[in-house]
Amino acid sequence: DMYLVKTDADGNEEWSKTFGGSGRDIARSVIQTSDGGYVLGGYTSSFGNGSVDMYLVKTDANGNEEWSETYGGPNPDGAYSAILTSDGGYALVGLSRNGTGDDDIYLVKTDADGNEEWSKTFGGASDDIAYSILQTSDGGYILGGYTGSFGNGQVQMYLVKTDADGNEEWSKTFGGAGGDYAYSILQTSDGGYVLGG
Repeated sequence: DMYLVKTDADGNEEWSKTFGGSGRDIARSVIQTSDGGYVLGGYTSSFGNGSVDMYLVKTDANGNEEWSETYGGPNPDGAYSAILTSDGGYALVGLSRNGTGDDDIYLVKTDADGNEEWSKTFGGASDDIAYSILQTSDGGYILGGYTGSFGNGQVQMYLVKTDADGNEEWSKTFGGAGGDYAYSILQTSDGGYVLGG
């Protein structure tokens, strides 16, 4: 099950909660919301449309579930990162398995109640996964992860920039002869980006 633990400033546990059903339910990301509650993003095999779906759980300030939503189709889908967006909604990024068995980057935008507004996929003929997302200063999104579809023929860091509606504006790859993966991304003070992996 998803496991949420709240501590005091010294790391002493104040409360903990679990969320999920009869299957595997895992949180990969947690954020505090403007009302003092929390949102967990990850994946579930207990609920949804397919074997595994993206899973978003909203709690109050005491960790009590207020609502949950799933996103995805009949193939496996999962979220590695979730953020609060400037309009009060949420954006999740991770993977969606396509009809040929490869993974594509999967970006889902919701409103404040978790209702899906739109979703997009990015990638090519091989596996492409995003582990990190930020909303950029222009209202768009920047996604960091890896690609096996583009670059020099090896797995490389993959950076995808979208507009506010999730439409790709550009993408870049980084790396050498081995495998290169981006797990974290920041927008820097000069307007650029830094990737760690």
